[in-house]
Amino acid sequence: MKPSKFVIPLSLLTLLLLSWSAQLPGAEPGSIVGNVYCDKNKDGACDCEERGLENVHIQIFIEHCGGTALQTVSTDEQGNFTFQHFEPGTYYIMADLDYACGSRVPTTVNCQQVTLATGETVTLPAIGYSELGQ
Repeated sequence: MKPSKFVIPLSLLTLLLLSWSAQLPGAEPGSIVGNVYCDKNKDGACDCEERGLENVHIQIFIEHCGGTALQTVSTDEQGNFTFQHFEPGTYYIMADLDYACGSRVPTTVNCQQVTLATGETVTLPAIGYSELGQ
């Protein structure tokens, strides 16, 4: 009796290898980008005339917002921020309220969950804050 051969179609083998390699440590890292803006009319939408907020500390967490941050970055003069070179997975992004503009109040969700795929760049919805004292 001849031993039987186990044959896997090339397309299935390719798909399995790509899926498996995406789970390996050292898979191509990705980036997460976003913006923090001054929501003058407090509508939760970034309008053209609403400027970005500089020097707001943005933190990235692995399990939930709060606790010990993996990294903290500051927004640039246009309110933009970037987390680079992160492995695929689920992360939580939050503005550090101690550094988020004194008495400003968030007008959008302050904690955002993001799932990052291999080599992907994810753009988060903009994070809005009211003007000081309003």
